[in-house]
Amino acid sequence: MDQFGDWIATKNGMLDTLLAMIDAGEVAHAQTRAELLTAITTICDAGRVAGDLRSDVTAEDLAAALIGIFTVYPRPGHDAGASRLLDLLMDGLRPASRPSRPEPAGRGAA
Repeated sequence: MDQFGDWIATKNGMLDTLLAMIDAGEVAHAQTRAELLTAITTICDAGRVAGDLRSDVTAEDLAAALIGIFTVYPRPGHDAGASRLLDLLMDGLRPASRPSRPEPAGRGAA
């Protein structure tokens, strides 16, 4: 994920170029989206088989999360924020096979 984030940051200007190409009809938006989701699905399937990924995660979920993260932190220099959000995303993608965390002291106490 961090490498993908680095790639997005270095290719930041590509978004405007890609959108212009879509508007000009040079790139079929639906086809590009389908190809991207197919690639993400392949990765998700492998993660589920390995037991490293929750079974309910879809390619659309992952793509939307990544788009959100890199919309908030699109430029170099925001590496710490993007990295923190990517870590949170990765933690959320893992299966919930971990034991429940105990309530922090003071919470729920009467």
